Amino acid sequence: MINVIKVNKSFKNNPVLNNITFHVKKGEIFSLIGPNGAGKTTTLRCIYDELTPNSGEIKIMDQHISSKLKEKIAVMPEDRFTFKKFTGTQYLKIWKLLYTNFDLEVFNKFLIHYKFNMEQTIETYSMGMKTLFYLALTIASNADLLILDEPTQNLDPVIRYDILNILKNYAIEKGKTIILSSHEIYELEEISDSFAIVTEGKVLYTDTIDNAKETHRILNKGEKVEGEVISSVNEEILVKTTENIGRYPNFKEISIGYLKQNKTFTPFESTSKKLI
Repeated sequence: MINVIKVNKSFKNNPVLNNITFHVKKGEIFSLIGPNGAGKTTTLRCIYDELTPNSGEIKIMDQHISSKLKEKIAVMPEDRFTFKKFTGTQYLKIWKLLYTNFDLEVFNKFLIHYKFNMEQTIETYSMGMKTLFYLALTIASNADLLILDEPTQNLDPVIRYDILNILKNYAIEKGKTIILSSHEIYELEEISDSFAIVTEGKVLYTDTIDNAKETHRILNKGEKVEGEVISSVNEEILVKTTENIGRYPNFKEISIGYLKQNKTFTPFESTSKKLI
């Protein structure tokens, strides 16, 4: 579905992305995970062609991005930019023109449930309401690919739970593909099929959720094991191994383990395995 291969991006000779590579299958929910400033938003902007990479390749549905292909992609950017004096009704008209398969019934369900004032200018909405309004438009677009940058930002916990379930159902029931970014690791485990952990403009680790859990263990410090030590996590150790030892980690422990591993700066790629 989506192939991102060795993508590099710099701004005024300052590198932001460094050989970003990952793959997304059709019908998956794929999460880009990492701290603020990790390069997640820049990666997404390259995928939907707002930015042009300095090098590397991006293919969506086995094609390079084009105007025709963009009709199958709906994007919700992180900045929640709004046009001055545009009302909800005006936004709805634009999206219905952009997406010929726009599902008005789905949008109206959002409208009724969250009580959008469609005659109010969107720039006057609260940040949480802007997020919900853009989510409603993006999901109702019925696009084959949704790209969502921090889709639960500024939402309270109950609404976050509802939105994550809606996204999961969108992918499963309609066979659609979703790429989303977030620094909120805890909320992604239940809905994501695959992921890439990103920091300092590079992918630290990419895998499916299930395989990541299967191939890692959490051990007590001092236990003698053979495997690749990733890092310490809450006074324990995250190890990549096929041995049936310790306990299985949760997704948050895996993510934190790889992010902590990267805090030790080295300009070279290690070619050796760590053993304890």
